[in-house]
Formats: sequence, structure tokens, C-alpha cells
Amino acid sequence: MREDMIYNPHLYQIRPFQLERMLAIAHARKDARAGGVVFYGDSLTEFYPVARCFAALAANGGPGVYNAGIGGATTEELLWYVDEAVIKYRPRAVVLMAGTNDLGRTMQGTAEAAAENLCRLVDVIVGNLPACRVLVWSPLPCREEIDGAAAKPGVVRTNALLREIFARAQEEIVDGRVAFADAYPALLDTAGSPLASLYRPGDGLHINDAGYDRVTAVLEPKLRALLAAAD
Repeated sequence: MREDMIYNPHLYQIRPFQLERMLAIAHARKDARAGGVVFYGDSLTEFYPVARCFAALAANGGPGVYNAGIGGATTEELLWYVDEAVIKYRPRAVVLMAGTNDLGRTMQGTAEAAAENLCRLVDVIVGNLPACRVLVWSPLPCREEIDGAAAKPGVVRTNALLREIFARAQEEIVDGRVAFADAYPALLDTAGSPLASLYRPGDGLHINDAGYDRVTAVLEPKLRALLAAAD
């Protein structure tokens, strides 16, 4: 993250809050049960109330549900920490989404590079955990008037590029252990624009509980099907 750096030639900087989050994920693993479901991604995953939204999945001896989201993370950063945050949990399934921060003003990345890193993440996960299933879900729409390229100098993020990340990932990841869930349309109004009522006040990226309920309605059936296939 750039923060107040005057000069930064697209070099991502890890900040203390991310280090604290990474350590928390590693420490939480000590109490985790193998065979669970790990949610991995950036702040849209970290803020996801997975314990509430997937309570029925974990009930009655079902798989444990673990949140390993890291606020501010890019797809490349997630590659750096995938062993600690995912593989060492020995999950039965991984729910993966990232790419939004790749298009921020520090990295100013491309949809192509973000999708490539998603492919690498999936490859590393199933390469180490051959029986694991992976659910890749779409980046969510941003409110471009707040957090898009036109609103913030240096940011390259647009909804068209966010859609491209997911489209490219679907084309490039060819593995029967991987499924895809498109949650993007669930946050749009009838005109195809992001519903402001589903986002945090003044925030163009992060959704509220009502937004997460809509996302869960898309993800949960796909996740259940993946888990059934893993039996």
C-alpha cells in the first residue's frame, strides 16, 4: 500500500495491520480442524461474516468455517502467504476471491496479471492438497464514483476490469476440482449499477451485511455442491 510515499514505482508495501492480521490467521490455525472450509482473499473476505452466513454449513458436525482474508491484499501478496493461510489449515474446500486491490493506485495492475495470479493460487492449493476443492468467486462491483478510476487519481479500477479478471480466470483455470460463482450481478439494481444500499456509508468497495447476505445466496449452493463432490 502506498500511503504517503512520494515515490513508489508500483512496489507493494506491507503495513503493520496486515502483519497483525497474518499472525492472527496463523495463530487461529492452532484451534482449527482439518477438513474445514477456508475463505481466502482481501478485505472483502476479511469483513465477510462467514460464521454467521455459513452457520448452517458448519452445524451438526459440519466442516469448520475459517476466515483468512487479509485487508489490502493483492493477488501477489496472497501467493506469499498461501501456505500459512490456506495449506496448513488442511481444508476440504477453499473459497477464493481477489483482484480488486491489484487495480488500486499502488500496483496499477492489469486484469490479465490478476487472473494469472489467481490461476497460480489455485495451482499451489490443489498441488499441495489434491483432494481439496476450490470455489473462485467474482470480484464485486465497485461504486466507481467513489472508488473507481474516475474518482481517484492513480487508481485504474473499473467495473469492466473487475469483470475481466473473473472472465479470464474462468478461461484459464481448467480443473475439475474448481468451480466458479458469479456474485457480481447480485449487487446490481435493475439498471445494472451497484446498489448503494448494499455498501458501507461513503464506501465504494466494501459491502454491508445485506450485501453479504446476497453474496452468500450465490456462494452457498455452489459450495455445498463442491463439498458433496469431495465426499
